[in-house]
This record gives sequence, C-alpha cells and structure tokens, in this order.
Amino acid sequence: MKRYVKNIAFSALCLLAVACGGGNEPESVAKKFLEATTSGEIAEAKKYTDEQTGMMLGVTESMITPEKKAEMAKQKPDIEILSSEVKDSTAVVKYKITNTKTKESVEKQLDMKQVKGDWKVTIKKEGKN
Repeated sequence: MKRYVKNIAFSALCLLAVACGGGNEPESVAKKFLEATTSGEIAEAKKYTDEQTGMMLGVTESMITPEKKAEMAKQKPDIEILSSEVKDSTAVVKYKITNTKTKESVEKQLDMKQVKGDWKVTIKKEGKN
C-alpha cells in the first residue's frame, strides 16, 4: 500500500512540474516573451531572444521612460497563442493580443529558432514583427 501511495504522489509531482514549468516549447517561450514586452519588462524579455534580437531590444529599453513602463504594466493585454509550426530548428508562433479595455485584438506571429537547444524569439531588422 505504501508503494502504491508513493507512486501516485510521484506521478502527481511529475504532472505538476510539467504543468507549471512552462517548458521550452516555442509556444511557452513566445508567451513569456510577449508578456514581458507588453508589460515593459524588456530585460526579462531579452532572456527569450537570440543575441541580435536582444541587442535590438536593448535600444528599445533605453527609450522607455519609467512612466511609460508603469503605464505598460497596468495594461495587461490578453495574449493567446493560436498555433505554431515547427520545421527543424525554426518555428513560427501565431498569436492574438487583445486590449483588455477596448477589446480590440490583432493577430501576429513571432519567428523562433533554436539556440543551443533552447527556443528563442528572433526578429530580423528588415521585418520587425
């Protein structure tokens, strides 16, 4: 009986870890990136980007005033991941972002690539999305 209870407890912990961990799938990385950028947490968002995109965000970060950052943090838009398409070491994640006040929404996509086994958002200079 003890062994049975231990197995159930272990299984429950494994499921909890998978559910709460967020993982390193393109969808979860994209969502974390979008949540960070929309709340003005650019330093946090850089954790989910490749090197080139991180440098571009650094420029953006320097232009955000503390007042603007506070305003962004209050807005908290709804972010819904719609789909993802993975091909080898690249992925495209489609998402919908909805303004919680006006209920206006827009669908966009993020390009992703694997860097040392981790999924990262990549934004090319010529195609800022």
